[in-house]
Amino acid sequence: MSRQDPPRAVRIDSWGFDGNWTRSRPGVPILGLFLIIVGLLLVVGQLSSQAQIGASAFFLAVALVLIVIGIRRHSSLALYAGVFILALTLSDLLHSLGYVRGAGWGTLFLGLGVVAIALFRSTAGRRLGWALGIGALLALWGGSEVAASYANISTDGLIGPLLIVLLGVYILTRGWRYRRR
Repeated sequence: MSRQDPPRAVRIDSWGFDGNWTRSRPGVPILGLFLIIVGLLLVVGQLSSQAQIGASAFFLAVALVLIVIGIRRHSSLALYAGVFILALTLSDLLHSLGYVRGAGWGTLFLGLGVVAIALFRSTAGRRLGWALGIGALLALWGGSEVAASYANISTDGLIGPLLIVLLGVYILTRGWRYRRR
């Protein structure tokens, strides 16, 4: 642009979103249908133990689908959601069938799932990072609750302080590793 050219201006007459946003799409809204089915399964699961096992099996299938989607599309959200649902559903299903007893199974399974995600993502060239640490802490927490329930030991006041000690050990060892470099 030279000095003799007049300045150019842009004029905006209106601002808004155009397109098909306001029109409804033909067909059944899948999310609404899914929520209705989930809600009904939860209600029926509260009324009957057999239905509770069926609801757990349904959520187990949903979790597995989310994990497969997370792996195929490299979606961290689907992967973590699938592992979270899988951990809680598997714990509930094993309790309902009588294979396990006591508390801590959901936390243990969640910790193991987060550790598995961290290890899986490290094979793709990503760092282990925070997911491995949080997963290990959750697995230790859940494992200690499971062990305490089978040994009939009350650990209500021990878990928090032990996690603080483990965090302190992690910080100290991390500091030593950086000083050696």
